[in-house]
Amino acid sequence: MGNGWLMALVTSTLFNATPLALAAMGGVLSERAGVVNIALEGLILLGAFVGFYFGLHSVFMGVLAVVVAGALFGLLHAFFTQKARMNPVVSGLGLNLLIAGATRYLALRLFPQGDHIAGLSPNLFLSLAAVLPFVLVFTLQQTKFGLRLRAVGENPESARMAGISPILPRYMAVMLSGICASIAGAYLSMADAHTFTSDMSAGKGYVALAAVIFGKWNPLGAAGGALFFGFFYALQTQLQINQYHLNWLGVEWTSPFLLDCLPYAMTLLALVSVIGRATPPAALSQEE
Repeated sequence: MGNGWLMALVTSTLFNATPLALAAMGGVLSERAGVVNIALEGLILLGAFVGFYFGLHSVFMGVLAVVVAGALFGLLHAFFTQKARMNPVVSGLGLNLLIAGATRYLALRLFPQGDHIAGLSPNLFLSLAAVLPFVLVFTLQQTKFGLRLRAVGENPESARMAGISPILPRYMAVMLSGICASIAGAYLSMADAHTFTSDMSAGKGYVALAAVIFGKWNPLGAAGGALFFGFFYALQTQLQINQYHLNWLGVEWTSPFLLDCLPYAMTLLALVSVIGRATPPAALSQEE
C-alpha cells in the first residue's frame, strides 16, 4: 500500500462523506428547531429516485424536481408532527416506509432495464457539502431566522412569550431539512452511480443522524462526523478493491461480509462514545 492507495482512500473518504454531510445539515436544521427527522433516510432515497427519473430528460429538471420533492415531503413531515401532533419518530419511519415502497415499485415499472444518465459532476456536490456547514453556522448565529429557529428549539414557551410562534420556524427548518436530504440522494443517483437502485440510500440517512449527534448538533461538528463515517465507508471499499487480507484468531477480518458492517459498527461505537456528553436542543421532539 503506497501513496496511490492513500490518495485513493482520501478521495474516497471525501466523496463518501458528501451525501452524509448534506443530509446531516438537514438533520441539524430540523433538530435545532426541535423536530426529530428520522425521515432523512427516506428523503435521501426520494432525492435519488426523483433526480434520476427527471434527469433522464434534463439535468436541470432533475435538480429542480429534487428540490421541490424534498421541500414537499419535508413540509409533509412538519405537518404530521406540528399540526397533526404525530410522534416525529412514527412520522419519520412512516415516510421512510412509504418512500421505500413507492420508489421500488415505480423503479420496476419505469426503468426495469436499469437505465443510466450522464448526470452531474460529483465535485459540485462535494463543493456544496464543504460550504454548507459554514453557511449554516452563520445562519444559526447571525441571522434573525437562525436565532428564532434556535429559540423555538431550546424553549418554545419563552419564544412564544417573546412573540415568536414556533410553528413557522419549524416548518421552514423541516422543509429545508428535506431539501438537504433529497440533494444528498441526488448525489447518489446523478453524480455517483448514474443510475437508481431501490436500496440506494443503504442506511445513510440514519448514519447522517448519527453524525448530527456525534457533532453535538453543530453544523461543523456534524460535517466532521460525516467525514469520520465517510472514512470507514472508504476504508471498507479500498480494502475490498485491493483485496487486503487480515486473519486473526482464525477469523478473516477483511471478509466482504464483515467489511460491509464496518461503517455501521463504527456508527454505533461513535454514538456510545458521546452518551452523556452530547446535549440535544432542550425542546427536541416536543409537540406544538
